[in-house]
Amino acid sequence: MPFRILILDDDQQLVNAYRDYLSQSGYEVDSAQELEEAQTLLAYFSYSVVVTDLRLNKLAFGGLELIKHIREHAIPARVVVLTAYGWPELKAEASASGADAFLRKPIRLKELGSTVGLLTGATA
Repeated sequence: MPFRILILDDDQQLVNAYRDYLSQSGYEVDSAQELEEAQTLLAYFSYSVVVTDLRLNKLAFGGLELIKHIREHAIPARVVVLTAYGWPELKAEASASGADAFLRKPIRLKELGSTVGLLTGATA
């Protein structure tokens, strides 16, 4: 049974690239562009890894909200945070919220695949 991955990002081009790469690596991949959509998917499906953009729109850090939702509901998914913002405070907050990995955008697809592979115990 392949590992299932959820991607949350408001940039559809990036979602498509991540989904295509991870799917070709053997993962089942679902995606969402909004926090509420991701929360709904998490309620109905089990995910090994959730990959989330930290900032989903210009006004809010929705990725942090998703991490908190995952941890508060004891969802056993590992979390990878992607962001173009390299502020140490954000990395610390994401880690404190329960993120397992913090990667800076732009990211090479191979690096994302390797990180997901490490978190699932698979090789991407």
